[in-house]
Amino acid sequence: MRDRCLGILLILAVFGLCQPCSAEEFAGKLERVDLESVTLLGSDNQRLVIRVDRGSRQAAAPYLGKWVTVDFRTEGGQCQAVRFRSSR
Repeated sequence: MRDRCLGILLILAVFGLCQPCSAEEFAGKLERVDLESVTLLGSDNQRLVIRVDRGSRQAAAPYLGKWVTVDFRTEGGQCQAVRFRSSR
C-alpha cells in the first residue's frame, strides 16, 4: 500500500512540475511571404499559412523558395510564427 501511495505521489509531482509547451514546428518550403502571413508547402503537399509580425517577416524573407523549419505558437486558433531556421 505504501509503495502504491508513493508511486501516485511521484506521478502527481512530475505532472505538477512540468510546464506545458504550446510551441510547435513545421518543416516545409517557404512559398510566399505576405504582409501578415507566410505560406509553407510541406513534403506531403500540406499547405500551412502562419501569421507573422514585421520582425518575423523580415527574418523569413531570405528563406523564400528554400526549405525552412518554422517554430510557431497556436493562439486563439491561429498560428503565430516565432522563429525561422534552415532545415537542410
